[in-house]
Amino acid sequence: MTRPKIRKKSFAVKILKAVGAAGLVLVAATNPYFGLSVISGLKKHYDKKAWRKFYHSLDYLNRRGYVQILGEKDGQLKIKISQKGEDVLECVNIDQMELPKLGEWDGKWRLVMFDVPNYKSKNRLAFTEKLKALGFIMVQKSVWAYPVECYKEVVVLRKFYEIEKYVTYISTTEVEDELDWRGKFNRRHQD
Repeated sequence: MTRPKIRKKSFAVKILKAVGAAGLVLVAATNPYFGLSVISGLKKHYDKKAWRKFYHSLDYLNRRGYVQILGEKDGQLKIKISQKGEDVLECVNIDQMELPKLGEWDGKWRLVMFDVPNYKSKNRLAFTEKLKALGFIMVQKSVWAYPVECYKEVVVLRKFYEIEKYVTYISTTEVEDELDWRGKFNRRHQD
């Protein structure tokens, strides 16, 4: 599995996030921040140096295929994020992903079970490392548990790691070894 290479805190990523959030952005040719002012960090500097930086970053994104510049009309550039750009944002978002924290427990366990073939072993390893980093506990080999709703996050992870058809998400209230699971979870989250 290859991840797109882009610095996650770069100016180009800020532009990409703004374009991704808006879908289609119109950028005034005389003021590059006009169409992207929804992101407060992009409108800090309006001087020529920042303007050049903006267009340099936009050109970089376009050359790499992360955005498409659909043309210029009436002094405005039309910019749209590409699928490749969406993939970059997914990488950035995966690295920053956090699961909902445990408040008042609803009594349900969320299970992630998978049987990933050997030819995708790198994907499987990366997926399990991410589950562990997010706070899941392993209850059996290839079975991980979390006590808070996290379906959306699991869907994003299994898609990102390209193992969608091998991963199952289950929400259940009936667990035979629940006391053991609670103990594992509390120990894991008290460190």
